[in-house]
Amino acid sequence: MSALSVKVDHVAALRAIKKLKEPDPIQAAVIAELAGADGITAFLREDRLYIRDRDIYILKELVKTQFTLQMAPTDDLMELALEVKPWRVTLMPFDKNDSEHGIEFEKDYDRYASAAESLQNAGIYVCFFINPEHDDVKAAARAKVNAVELNAHAYSVCKTAEDCASELEVLEQSAQIASKLGMAVNCGGGLDYRNIPPLVDLDCIEEFTIGYAITSRAVLSGYEYAVREMAELIH
Repeated sequence: MSALSVKVDHVAALRAIKKLKEPDPIQAAVIAELAGADGITAFLREDRLYIRDRDIYILKELVKTQFTLQMAPTDDLMELALEVKPWRVTLMPFDKNDSEHGIEFEKDYDRYASAAESLQNAGIYVCFFINPEHDDVKAAARAKVNAVELNAHAYSVCKTAEDCASELEVLEQSAQIASKLGMAVNCGGGLDYRNIPPLVDLDCIEEFTIGYAITSRAVLSGYEYAVREMAELIH
């Protein structure tokens, strides 16, 4: 059975709009675990726009399941990760503060391999966020990481059934290659309530990282209650 790691970045993005304390991604993480999440993920961007250093320290202490820190292997973020020691670090591309791009190994392979080794030596489970391309899967295997997270963006933005089927096949083939090379296979990037079932049915992906779709659904599904509560206070 596949696992779900809930990404709390988009709650932090709402907090950043007003630069206040709410909504707090820490509270979101607690609610997600109580609701059945198998893990919590937070992406600490180089510019700290949404998730903050403070969030990472608190999540490490409060998360009862498995806490994943997503980050690029910059010097300051590596220092923080080695101090905090989350259960897993998923290394992300440099200067690509979104989930539309996988790691560009042609430019930075040695730096990623070195970062992975340092993190693993500290007892941290290491994953690479990669595009579902055979060369990238093999590059991750050469770095001896524990897992890869396949970037599902191309699949998530498909407009036709034919395109979806084609991208699904690409993901499946990459997952099978990664598995044969001894790595666990995760998947993330634009997944939602509509497109997740076919991926689950592949039965070759161990974990899905999902954030935006859950936050969007939560905003609307809880909106009526929130409006009624405020109306009662005012009326």
